[in-house]
Amino acid sequence: MKTKTGIMMNKTIIGLKGTANVGKSMTLSRLGRQLRNAGGITQDNIDRNEYWAVFEYQGVKIGVQTYGDHVNDVSAGIAGFLDRQCDIIVTASKTTGDTVDHLNQVAGTNGYRIIWARPYEVRDGSIAVEVIKEYH
Repeated sequence: MKTKTGIMMNKTIIGLKGTANVGKSMTLSRLGRQLRNAGGITQDNIDRNEYWAVFEYQGVKIGVQTYGDHVNDVSAGIAGFLDRQCDIIVTASKTTGDTVDHLNQVAGTNGYRIIWARPYEVRDGSIAVEVIKEYH
């Protein structure tokens, strides 16, 4: 696929994975608002902390889903993004299990590459989770 600027791009799923309460939803929620501020257009309500939205940005369709703790939620959201023919899909996911397996399966079946990312996480308690969640 080529963007408006003529750059070749692969269809991509970005899975932001992590344990509960590490900032996955907050990170993705901010992503959508930053995308809107940069000129991305969506008809979906992204002013809540948790949302599902499709953006048009520089000729690319980008789907963002902030929730991903349950495979049923992930599956329904991904199905909607596939129906809307999103070029890039970004979603939260658990670190292992059904949600990871589902995203890997969807990527393989539908010709998407998959990129796994993680939010900042400090496990030794030296930085409070609330502080990490405020990092920009």
